[in-house]
Amino acid sequence: MTLVPFNDPFQQRMQIAFIFTMTCWALWWNIQWKQVMRFWVRPPNRRWVQLLFRVWFASCFVGALYRFAQEVHASHLTERDIGPTAGIAAIMCAVIALISAVGLWGVQRRDRRAMSGG
Repeated sequence: MTLVPFNDPFQQRMQIAFIFTMTCWALWWNIQWKQVMRFWVRPPNRRWVQLLFRVWFASCFVGALYRFAQEVHASHLTERDIGPTAGIAAIMCAVIALISAVGLWGVQRRDRRAMSGG
């Protein structure tokens, strides 16, 4: 994927904030990998399934980190743009965290119902 140069600082801030948010999300996948796996597969999981998910999560994080570094390097943002960019990223991270929390809550409810037989 080629970098899209934006002349508009707002668009650059939004793109960098979005990629930063996705990098943070991929990092969270690596830290909470057992919990995140539950979105797709129910425990108990075989070792090879866990390994495949861990490799996938790690590759997503490395790719996101690389893309984030590319964007920051290619951007023409100034020091005064760092604050607004960080603010946008914080809002995006909060929204993703909320969506993830609701999703995990739903997964836990699903698993509890499956264990209780209902």
